[in-house]
Amino acid sequence: MKNLLFASAILVFILITVLSLMPPKSELQIPTNDKVGHFLAYSVFSLNICLLFPQVSKKMVLLLLAVIGYGILLEFLQSFVGRSTSFYDFLANTTGVSIGFGLYLFLAWRRWRFSPQIMKRRTKL
Repeated sequence: MKNLLFASAILVFILITVLSLMPPKSELQIPTNDKVGHFLAYSVFSLNICLLFPQVSKKMVLLLLAVIGYGILLEFLQSFVGRSTSFYDFLANTTGVSIGFGLYLFLAWRRWRFSPQIMKRRTKL
């Protein structure tokens, strides 16, 4: 399972990089709202990282901050391929990372809250 998550994270990383640094008049045109695409890509990427490192720790938070930093770097590098740098793209990236992390925390909390050991303790009370 961990190998699949790792492969998925690498694939998402490569897709984000390629799609972010493609020239504006390239053959591949993706018909979607640009900000929604940024949000979804970074949500999936951050969720992948959280699933790879399931313990909420300093390491996970640093990796998520690195993903935000990578989004900033890609926005900066876009100016070298003829694309414009956008604060709103950065905001969509950061929101995506935050929502991905929040979704992971919510799912982890539900799994913990409704685990058999916790439910058994509740019925004894």
